[in-house]
Amino acid sequence: MKAAILHRPGKFVIEERPIPSITPDQVLVKTTACGVCTGEVEMWEGKNPGLKFPIFIGHEASGIIEKVGANVREYQAGDHVAAWIEGQGYADYFAVHFGSLYRLRPETPMELALGEPIACAVNGVRKADVQFNQSVCLVGCGFMGLIMLQVFRARGAGMIIAVDTREEILQLAQQLGAAYTFNPRTADVAQAVRDLTGGKGVDIGVEAAGRQETLDLTAALVRMEGKLEVFGFHQGGPRQVDWGYWNWMAFQIVNGHSRSAHLYIEGMNIGLELMEAKKLVMKPLVTHRFPLFEINEAFRTAAGKSPGFIKGVIVF
Repeated sequence: MKAAILHRPGKFVIEERPIPSITPDQVLVKTTACGVCTGEVEMWEGKNPGLKFPIFIGHEASGIIEKVGANVREYQAGDHVAAWIEGQGYADYFAVHFGSLYRLRPETPMELALGEPIACAVNGVRKADVQFNQSVCLVGCGFMGLIMLQVFRARGAGMIIAVDTREEILQLAQQLGAAYTFNPRTADVAQAVRDLTGGKGVDIGVEAAGRQETLDLTAALVRMEGKLEVFGFHQGGPRQVDWGYWNWMAFQIVNGHSRSAHLYIEGMNIGLELMEAKKLVMKPLVTHRFPLFEINEAFRTAAGKSPGFIKGVIVF
């Protein structure tokens, strides 16, 4: 089979690898799509100094089952599935435990059924524990933020505010359920949110961009004793927090991430059920598709975040 192996920063090499063998509890899946993850883009850019090359990555995979292990009763060859895997997804085939799968309807576009990032977004919303009609502000509305917006809406949130610096993203956020949208480059977001909430601030503020300035802005938007969820992937170095202000405001600080395998699988199942029920719209979020032999271009595009880019997927 063909597999894309990251040999050094900026350089995937397409290699011939043996098709994976499977254990009695695994299935062999013929890959149809694998999403390009922001964390893997940082590997490609060389931002992980301790990383040892070559490395076989790719974890947002979906496909069609080709073979099942002797102990597998829940699935059969021909089933369309999304999978939670820890790597080796940029290849023609992957092997996975049957418990890490979600069976898709045959009509569901598999390049949209990106189980792992959907799971992360769903679990971020679950950790916020939104109550009916509570107000939510999402600061940073990229791929993950736009999924979270829709999941918050599906779970009963009231007013949802979207904040981003890209006007086309804000237009999409409004189409997907945001009641109000603001660009911090052109608006006083903190004042606008106070005006909308009677001077109090929102019940839940979600920082979803992973930057110092978005962390600061989110803290300025949350009401006293409200929830401040840090969901953005803060890998750009240390962050500063005004603990005097945060303590005075008595924020409930929520880490938006989970690391337990069973929570990933639960979140994946919830999110894909929402997608197939048409309560989670993925089509406008997957903006770029690349064949495997163009994987370096896919990562270059994702790293550059060209106008109109939200999410790239490798298709097979």
